[in-house]
Amino acid sequence: MATTPNPIHSWFLGPKAENDLLLKELIDFAFEAHVDWRRSYHPEDASPISASTQRSVAAISQRADLRREFNALLQRLRESVPYFHPRYNAEMVSDTAVAAQAAYFAAMLHNPNNACSDVAPVTAALEMEVGQQLATMIGYDTARSWGHLTAGGTIANLESVWIARNLLYHPVAAMLATRALGVDISVELPDNSTAPLSSLDSWQLLNIRPAASLELWEKLWQSASGPVVESALRAYSLQSFGYQDYGRHLFREFGDQVRTAVVMAPGTIHCSWKRVVSSLGIGTNQLVMIPVTAECRLDPDALWQQIVTLRGKRIPIMACITTCGTSGQGAIYDLRRVVEVRARAESELGVSFHIHSDATYGGYAASLTRAPDGTRQSPPTVREQCGLGLWPSDDWITSVFALASADSVSIDPHKLGYVPYPAGALLLKDRRARELASTRPPYYRDGEPIEGEHPLTADPILEGSKPGAAAAAVWMSHRTIPLHSAGNGRLVSSTMRAARKLHALLGSSDFEPFKVVRFPEPDLNIVCFLIHHRSLLNLTALNQLNEHIYRELSPSPGMSAPYMISRIRLTSPNYDGAIDPLLASLGEEGRAYKRHIAEGLTVLRVTLMNPFSEDAEGEHLAGLIEAVRTAAMNFVP
Repeated sequence: MATTPNPIHSWFLGPKAENDLLLKELIDFAFEAHVDWRRSYHPEDASPISASTQRSVAAISQRADLRREFNALLQRLRESVPYFHPRYNAEMVSDTAVAAQAAYFAAMLHNPNNACSDVAPVTAALEMEVGQQLATMIGYDTARSWGHLTAGGTIANLESVWIARNLLYHPVAAMLATRALGVDISVELPDNSTAPLSSLDSWQLLNIRPAASLELWEKLWQSASGPVVESALRAYSLQSFGYQDYGRHLFREFGDQVRTAVVMAPGTIHCSWKRVVSSLGIGTNQLVMIPVTAECRLDPDALWQQIVTLRGKRIPIMACITTCGTSGQGAIYDLRRVVEVRARAESELGVSFHIHSDATYGGYAASLTRAPDGTRQSPPTVREQCGLGLWPSDDWITSVFALASADSVSIDPHKLGYVPYPAGALLLKDRRARELASTRPPYYRDGEPIEGEHPLTADPILEGSKPGAAAAAVWMSHRTIPLHSAGNGRLVSSTMRAARKLHALLGSSDFEPFKVVRFPEPDLNIVCFLIHHRSLLNLTALNQLNEHIYRELSPSPGMSAPYMISRIRLTSPNYDGAIDPLLASLGEEGRAYKRHIAEGLTVLRVTLMNPFSEDAEGEHLAGLIEAVRTAAMNFVP
């Protein structure tokens, strides 16, 4: 009886280039179409390159040089890391989809720059479609939301805090602007009451809900003509003053009670977040770390306690960063509870803030929750299609559902979207938020562009150059591997099954005389663990063993390692919630290690992102286990 073909086998070139003819055919089509496009553009024009010039000795020599150098490049590229193969399980990179590769090549020949629609009318339009596709996947209302592509998650995250920062201080600028204009407008407070803007003190102005701040922006534009409002806002905005001058300005207006705003984030956030707050002038000292659980998820109870503490000190909160798929462990935070904590803070404490979800890695997991017709699937249906029994849990599924409640979300198509670099994305729940970072003229609102202008132009985009080829690649991938359970969801669930199988194998395999200490079962497809031996008398020795295993199984010149994994260093106190139970499982030795935890704990990390990881009867999972065991046996203290 014939088995149903697995569509994944047609979506990728394959570990052995099994679909080489398909990709070659698509690239040939793209090249032929491009050549025809060039030849059909004003065919009456004479060519500046004559036949005699092409036959000249110099031209022949130049082409020979090009072929020789190109061949040398191809030889050097053979030394690249084999991301395409199931033996590679280190970082969050893998093979890319054939559709995305072919589309990238086709659009690259046109070299569009999506930072300006004048030079990228086609791919800029594709980018807007991609933004709507991603917004639909996570549950945003596409009539109100907005999204665009970036070079990656770091830029998307930076733009989110850029907007959150301006949103926080917008009510202050609005109050001062209305006073200068001789008008007053009402604003909704966190407890749902309303008050005249002029009646609020600095603390109240810095705790307006994000949505209410945007409504305030609307009312401002209704109170006077566009140029007048723009001029008044500019005179009092953070964007114009900068942090140093704005602090002095606030002191003159409100006295010394205005404290520097903070960004709350868990200890498991990506290292790029420090670069984000530094580059925006917020400062790493204003990055307040929230404790995490044993599963490396943000602790909602600890979040509440931190908000209470900050409220007592009258320190405003700019944003709370949550994560859907941490880069270290793939952990998915309980975003639903974070949203509930903010609602409680609003009603009980009068405190509000922007919620951003860093879903650069795990955002595509939302495709698991979508049926092919676009509707949300029930938790039992999601579990049935994943084929993991009682996993994903209801909490996992509602956390992914809750992406729709975040004020902004960042997603990387170049990770679990399986498209080529660079392709990050920023999504805004309310498109009006982009106005608070816009540099375009003030004479149009609600995201309505000047006639003939594309919505991308002059909006809050940091990059002055961005490849339209990336937009074409993401768009084409979404068209052929749709963002639902039978498309991209099938890819994600396949890697999740492989991760759960590996986690179970690590627990059941014989590693004597070593012991495997595992993290809790993975939320996505990253498995973390460490190897211990009873002879290791201190934390330094334990770390040396695991560093040795990593070196044996890491990408190195020649790519000689049988399997490739990565490692992370857990630091205290950011990771205490995860470190403590790991070391506690080692008894007295673990307690001794804990006393020296300042040096950090090295943990091995396997990222099972390859779509073929669970193929071949689990052969590669067993091979990876054996490679870890062999590397441990080769350790010499």
